[in-house]
Amino acid sequence: MKMKLNSEARRKIILDGYGNNEPLKAIAERIGCSLASLKVTASKLGCTRTPKEAAEFRRGFHVPENKRQDYYQLMIAGQYKARECAVILGILTEESSGNR
Repeated sequence: MKMKLNSEARRKIILDGYGNNEPLKAIAERIGCSLASLKVTASKLGCTRTPKEAAEFRRGFHVPENKRQDYYQLMIAGQYKARECAVILGILTEESSGNR
């Protein structure tokens, strides 16, 4: 049985989880709340990820500013996947992209 966390412990878990880039589902599971509740609390604490940080977290790699326009051009016009664009632009190598 899970013990109910006090608000300070809950805040600490959320801040640590966001700081360590943990998946939101894992953080919500740890504090025993829904994903929506977690997002609201994180927003109030001011620790939410910017859209750019969220995209980088989902992709698993950072797109440098000087290659960002080319990256999005390949994604939109070229209909390539994120990892394929990164390999084409030299952001990732074939080995580091984890192609299966």
